[in-house]
Amino acid sequence: MRVLGVDPGLTRCGIGAVDGSPGRPPSLVHAHVIRTPAGADIAARLLALEEEIDTWLAEYRPDAVAVERVFSQHNVRTVMGTAQAGAVAIVCAARRGLPGALHTPSEVKAAVTGSGRADKAQVTAMVMRLLRMADPPRPADTADALALAICHLGGRGEPDGGAAGGRPRRETRSARGRAPGAGPEAARCAMISHLAGTVTAVAPEGAVIEVGGVGLLVQCTPGTLATLRPGEHARVATSLVVREDALTLFGFATEDERDVFVLLQTASGVGPRLALAMLAVFTPDALRRAVLSEDVAALTRVPGIGRKGAQRIVLELAGRLGAPGTGSPRAADGVVTAQRGGPAPWRERVRAGLVNLGWQARDADQAIAAVEADLADEAAADGQAGTPPEDADAAAMLRAALRKLSRA
Repeated sequence: MRVLGVDPGLTRCGIGAVDGSPGRPPSLVHAHVIRTPAGADIAARLLALEEEIDTWLAEYRPDAVAVERVFSQHNVRTVMGTAQAGAVAIVCAARRGLPGALHTPSEVKAAVTGSGRADKAQVTAMVMRLLRMADPPRPADTADALALAICHLGGRGEPDGGAAGGRPRRETRSARGRAPGAGPEAARCAMISHLAGTVTAVAPEGAVIEVGGVGLLVQCTPGTLATLRPGEHARVATSLVVREDALTLFGFATEDERDVFVLLQTASGVGPRLALAMLAVFTPDALRRAVLSEDVAALTRVPGIGRKGAQRIVLELAGRLGAPGTGSPRAADGVVTAQRGGPAPWRERVRAGLVNLGWQARDADQAIAAVEADLADEAAADGQAGTPPEDADAAAMLRAALRKLSRA
């Protein structure tokens, strides 16, 4: 498959063709920068851009065109020109019956480097390595165009010699299964897909799971921590986040929760900690509903997300999280099971989770009682009677209890 990447711009428009397929190393075809004079009439500049792009399409005959998505910028005049240039590229592709795709900058960075926060130098270095280039592409617009093409091909393949710095290759989501409705997403490190071992400690910031005599610290949401009990066997889905100064393992109750965690980080400004905070406030399906309905107010309930940040998340993740109920609910790689006769009742799990998070046992019991009272009132209003069932969702009950405690 051949993809033409376009980094839109009126003064400089980066353009690059790359051959490849998901899971295989890409190869460079050609790269170039289309320039138009800044002082020329806008119509003449757009026409010149259209002619150059059309010439490229005729000469290199790509199977698809990938364009950088423009969604915000302080300089309105500049962003308008960039958007117009991007529209020209899409029109040229449509005229020839070629599929056109828009990719956000963070999505491209994540697919090429493994981090949505990578800078231009890191992106350029990885483009050089992936395409086995002796010298960095110049100017930077060509590197961005090539990165767009690599992203559309499914992210990083496996170039000779492994990834930069000798690190293990990070698989793309296409290599290990995509979340429903997701396109080529962030390349994350999937070398540790799950952990199965004995829980030795649970603390507010995470849990320690002993595997093969080694205790691994796993950062978890409160809902996941509520299901972990010291001394018992547990199995959690995991995502390994690699940084220059740390290797951090995040654990989740289900594969779907883990996949949503990875996908959230492809949005601009969302790192692992913020993604974890979002899953502490919302279930995966609740996040899908918020994004699908563009419920900005709901997303601002997450600490660290303001209104502008919520709007950006909605824009960048629209159509990529899937619809509620489309995620994988199965827990083959994620559900925590107890050694003694199956899962504990939800009250015991919630109480243990609150105590592990630092609350006094008395306060935990009062919060649980308040949650039960609220649920009983709701049941009575619906013409039903009784208390919450023993198989009620512990994570949902824990979130309700935490809300009670936060108001106390």
